[in-house]
Amino acid sequence: MELECAKYKEKMSSEEAYCHHPGDYCKFRTSCIIHFMGSENGKKNVAKSEATAAPAGRPTSGKEL
Repeated sequence: MELECAKYKEKMSSEEAYCHHPGDYCKFRTSCIIHFMGSENGKKNVAKSEATAAPAGRPTSGKEL
């Protein structure tokens, strides 16, 4: 699905959606599907990176301390 920013008229796919101007004031942000999808996509990316990270307390270099 293609989404369009109400303020800047930028188009993007829902899979790659994130706010390109998070520091700018936006009167549409509270109802913005791109802002919502960006936070949801960010949570998915964090979960993927945590799943592939080394368990806590174990070195990542492969060398024992």
